[in-house]
Amino acid sequence: KMPKMQLIYHTFYRGVVALYLYREGKGETWLKEGSEMQDQLKIWVKNSKPIFENKLILLEAEHYASMCNVVAAKESYELSIKVARDNGYTHEQGLAYECMGKYLMSIVEVHEAGHCFLRAHECYLQWGAMAKATKLWRDWKLDLCVGDIVTSKLKHRRDENNEGSKWQSAAL
Repeated sequence: KMPKMQLIYHTFYRGVVALYLYREGKGETWLKEGSEMQDQLKIWVKNSKPIFENKLILLEAEHYASMCNVVAAKESYELSIKVARDNGYTHEQGLAYECMGKYLMSIVEVHEAGHCFLRAHECYLQWGAMAKATKLWRDWKLDLCVGDIVTSKLKHRRDENNEGSKWQSAAL
């Protein structure tokens, strides 16, 4: 039997928050709570993979992040994003990008985190969650990220062009 949507989202968000609180040093009980929510989603995913798969994978990513397994966490975040997109859950794709961005900031991968926050912002706008998109923009100062990303791309292009001109000069 399929659980009610309220219970599904309550369990999912409770798991996301619990694992985040654990990583923030709020105590071992939050890891246990997050793991229990993850176990519940493992049961439900058998009933309806399209509804539950991306949610379960995001909880797995958060769990890997909590266990300091960087490679598995990144892979799971990316898979959760893909599965959410493939199943049309734009808001959950945005949430996965946002969670990945927070995780990347915590391990000081700032540039990559900025990309994730910008993608989350795009998803929230596409979904119609203007207030959420605006809050994300302000909280993470995405106007600065955009500038850094554009500057970085321009610098990369300039470097590529300079490399090309060095090779051309050497050939002459």
